[in-house]
Amino acid sequence: MKLQDVTRSRFIAALVALFFTFAGIQGPAYGAIVSTDQIATEAEVDTQRARIHEMLARDDVKQQMIALGVDPNMVQERVNGMTPAELAQVEGRLDQLPAGSGALGTIALVLLILILLDIAGVTDIFPRI
Repeated sequence: MKLQDVTRSRFIAALVALFFTFAGIQGPAYGAIVSTDQIATEAEVDTQRARIHEMLARDDVKQQMIALGVDPNMVQERVNGMTPAELAQVEGRLDQLPAGSGALGTIALVLLILILLDIAGVTDIFPRI
């Protein structure tokens, strides 16, 4: 064996030993206690978002949004990006609408969504708001 082969073998052995040494080191794991209130709040937000999506998925609502020049996909993305306070506000408005949700209710819902989109800066339908 040549000296180069022995040196190369020792270098590779040292490198492998170094890799195995550092392979066992793991970063610290952090954990926190999650309260029941936090889980309940997240579940409520998911429920509110699902109810709003369900309302927006109706054909008459989609047709009204298209008639007003609003892309239904943009509205869905906006609902996904709403904060819990915004969801509660929209949900409160939906609860105030008549149970039948006729044409007046649909128009009120669409106008509410348009106003929220305008306030958020997604659209510029109402330039004076």
